Amino acid sequence: MPLFNFSQSGISLSGSSQFTTGQNLYLINNDNFEPINFESRDYKLSLSIFRGRKFRIGTFAINATLSYSVMNAKYNSTNELMENFNSIRNSFIPQMEIWYLLFQNENIFAYTSIGSYAIMQDLSLSTKASSNDIVSKYNQITPFFRAGLQLNYGRLFINPYVSFDLEEMYFDSFQDLRNYNLSHQIENFKIRSGLEFGIMF
Repeated sequence: MPLFNFSQSGISLSGSSQFTTGQNLYLINNDNFEPINFESRDYKLSLSIFRGRKFRIGTFAINATLSYSVMNAKYNSTNELMENFNSIRNSFIPQMEIWYLLFQNENIFAYTSIGSYAIMQDLSLSTKASSNDIVSKYNQITPFFRAGLQLNYGRLFINPYVSFDLEEMYFDSFQDLRNYNLSHQIENFKIRSGLEFGIMF
């Protein structure tokens, strides 16, 4: 259910609220896993900017998004050995790309980009749970290189891309990033594909 959305001059502010149900597996002893049902209410607020400028050597653009996410989950167990618990997880999710447009015409353009995205979960994390609760608490940053193609048909746009993602870097503070060997992160890269599409009003 969208809360609000407005944009002007490449800047947009959007929000959402959605309800999710599902099931996870939790280890209750050394040999057995217990399925546990959950209900989650997720809120997300995002501020985005997309600005481009043409130079003699080509067109460059900045595509950046800062999101704030709140995940409020309630876990219900049917096993007497595990108590029910609630968890609230707050996180910032920044992402930034610098695009270079290889060529473009009225309906299509190709681009390459360099950037990174992060999940900042250690900034504000609170839980209300029993001693059996298992909660992960970490910050993560993933640098990437991408190549994509955007097709425009009237108000409809389609953007397929291939992403060269370096290995994720986990940290408690920014100083921990100094311990990572960049060549090791590059050697353990992952190739991922993606697709974005939408309608512009």
